[in-house]
Amino acid sequence: MTKVCLDQEAQLNDRGFVWIRNPFPTLDEAFDTACALIDACCAADGLADLAVIGDFVLPPIDGEATRGFQTLHFDFGLPLEPKLEQDVARFTALHIPRGIGSVSAVTRLVPLAALLSQRSWPPLPELLGALIAYGRTHGAWDDARGYVEGSFARVVEGAAANSPRLPSVKADPGFLCGTEFDSLRSEVTFFDQHGLRVSEVEVEVDLQPGELLVFNNLALAHGRRGARQPGELRQRVYGHRRLSPAAQCELRDRVLTAFDTVGPRAAEAAGPQVGMIAVQPAARSS
Repeated sequence: MTKVCLDQEAQLNDRGFVWIRNPFPTLDEAFDTACALIDACCAADGLADLAVIGDFVLPPIDGEATRGFQTLHFDFGLPLEPKLEQDVARFTALHIPRGIGSVSAVTRLVPLAALLSQRSWPPLPELLGALIAYGRTHGAWDDARGYVEGSFARVVEGAAANSPRLPSVKADPGFLCGTEFDSLRSEVTFFDQHGLRVSEVEVEVDLQPGELLVFNNLALAHGRRGARQPGELRQRVYGHRRLSPAAQCELRDRVLTAFDTVGPRAAEAAGPQVGMIAVQPAARSS
């Protein structure tokens, strides 16, 4: 059994992420450590063990290099109006194997509570109503399947309840998620226009060969600056399999508490809030 460093566990719980810079000799050792850290955090919060719900090579070995940036997002999406059982991601682990050459891409992490507390938002019931209404016009392809949103920008736009500027996937079903912006600058400008100064809270992780990054997928939005080459990154996503709609709603409501309803002063008094969000699934299969 892989031993867990208490300091690393504390970082993952308190800051929402841990960056382990001592190189791991093998892929298995890196992900064994990620799994042990996640299990320890879950045990401390009374959360049932999570399953690996995604295991990816990014970009694919036989594919092309990525574009120069990736928008801020949530892996597997945030269930805003869930209607079906579905997998929900809680943690993501990123590892670059030893032997990979030079790496120029940087992972971007944005703590939700720190960013969203920069401005005021409506009370939770009103906020949730605005998000669901946004999904029905702009965010959901099929209303019968509910609304799960992966784009952080769309969550912000829906919560702001202003006239939407981003393309509607309802009107254009062929729209590719993650292509809302053509550059990092345009994404930052979008958030600026909504009173959110990303640069003040964003953490950049310059992950190098052998290193491991583990983060809480629902306490931080994440993206990328720079391009990745084929086969460069290994990603594992840990979460709930076939979580019931009721349990998804409970989890959603906890995530949405990151929208401070009073404004920056209350957030300053409360301090950082990017730790574990605990919810017990109503129905779980392994």
